[in-house]
Amino acid sequence: MRTRPLRDFIIGKTIIPSLKLYKQAMLRGQMAIMMFFTGVGYIGIDIAYDIYRNIPMYSLIAVVGLLTFLLNRTGYYRLATVIIILSANILIYLFAASENPTSGVYIFFLPIALASIVLFSYKEWYWAFGFVLFGFALFLLAFLVGFSILPKMSGPDETDEIYFLVNYIIATTVSVLIVYFLININYHVEKSLRDNEARLIQLTEELKQSNTELDRFVYSVSHDLRAPLSSLLGLVSLAEKATDPQEVSSLLAMMRNRIDAQEKFIRDIIDYSRNARLKNEHEEINLNEIINEIMDNLRYAEEVSSVKIKTDIPEQYALKTDKVRLKIVLNNLLSNALKYHDRHKPERFVKICVQNESSHCEILVEDNGVGINSDHHEKIFDMFYRASENSKGSGLGLYIAREAVKKLGGEITVESRLGKGTRFKITLPNN
Repeated sequence: MRTRPLRDFIIGKTIIPSLKLYKQAMLRGQMAIMMFFTGVGYIGIDIAYDIYRNIPMYSLIAVVGLLTFLLNRTGYYRLATVIIILSANILIYLFAASENPTSGVYIFFLPIALASIVLFSYKEWYWAFGFVLFGFALFLLAFLVGFSILPKMSGPDETDEIYFLVNYIIATTVSVLIVYFLININYHVEKSLRDNEARLIQLTEELKQSNTELDRFVYSVSHDLRAPLSSLLGLVSLAEKATDPQEVSSLLAMMRNRIDAQEKFIRDIIDYSRNARLKNEHEEINLNEIINEIMDNLRYAEEVSSVKIKTDIPEQYALKTDKVRLKIVLNNLLSNALKYHDRHKPERFVKICVQNESSHCEILVEDNGVGINSDHHEKIFDMFYRASENSKGSGLGLYIAREAVKKLGGEITVESRLGKGTRFKITLPNN
């Protein structure tokens, strides 16, 4: 984990949820540190010049800086802000009213006014403007009225030039820190707005796509649920009138075929629903076991006996991913490969293999079935798309497979030639 020594020193290990509060805490801590070292530095300058009259006041500046730093570090943010702003205004007034203007103490009123604005939240604007007015009143009292609690200095002092230089540097540094704070906050606000705008555009596009898919879904579901039922009712009506046992047997076989199609369609809808609403549950799974489970479920399909299943997967090959979604994907691909095998080929096969890379793994499902015309490659993953009128499926299977792979953070592609076969490649991240 990356360490941040300055951040840890100023505000400790405290977790601050808001960026603005974090920046305010950092600025407040930096100002407290500068106030502490300003007091210590002034003491050093006075001692160097054998001047001791202001050492108690300079010590007070250092103590206020240290107290503010400790309060800020322990999370008493408002109290720390009130103490540093109030104390700074009063101390600046005391020095400005008693010392020569050439020392430049007056310039401190400006950064403290700025600090009053930025160290309080928007909801605490009355505190901020109250302290700005307070500082302004003290400035007028010192500059125009000349009222002083401390004894006034008479005539120039030999330390005036060095004090003016130090005061200018400190006031400028504090002002720069405050302006940087404002620029930084403004940058993050603008960035957040841009990100939110981009996210809103993306969500709008996703919503449009979802609405389009929902319309198609409702239409196709109503059609695909009604059509087999209507067909089934017609077959029942014919069976009721039939007297030939062979004809009745033929009608029952057709009924079973319609019921199987209906059951497959309902399973596709359930898979669609599960993929859309369930969160990813990553676990370590054995890919061979998943393949065996799927083939056990498909073993009674009429296509299985005539198609050879080949696997090229290490026996204990483990993959960390969502088991439910991967099973949905592989079940769709394997059932399609079995369903659309080429009966005219003497040897029919479906092959599943794995190619493992450092950053991802590839699962290949390949067959030598009837294949898919290249005109349909870009469309077969669309909802309810059927490559031909002879397609037996609902048109949901490959759409669900693609959406499930997306949920897993991967992608699925197809290579196919009509009459030669098809190969699907699933690329998944190595979690």
